[in-house]
Amino acid sequence: MESPKYPYWRPFPLTFSIMNIVERREGILLEDDLVRLLESDVGEFSDRELNQALMKLEIEGLIHVQTIKKNQRVIKRIKKGNRFLTVGED
Repeated sequence: MESPKYPYWRPFPLTFSIMNIVERREGILLEDDLVRLLESDVGEFSDRELNQALMKLEIEGLIHVQTIKKNQRVIKRIKKGNRFLTVGED
């Protein structure tokens, strides 16, 4: 079994690494691509850690995560001035 790149702690939060990757990919990418790039940048992480980081960024209004197929999501950066309506906002 390969040892993780950072076995005990990461030098940066996973959210920071996600935002860097999204910026490098011009603000939009598939979750599969994000996972592959994150694994090469930070090493191993769980699905739970990824989902928590994505949810935190979405709540902060920095990204929008959209399901496009049953097991496929797209991550989009939210630019200043753009916003998505929440449930109940019409």
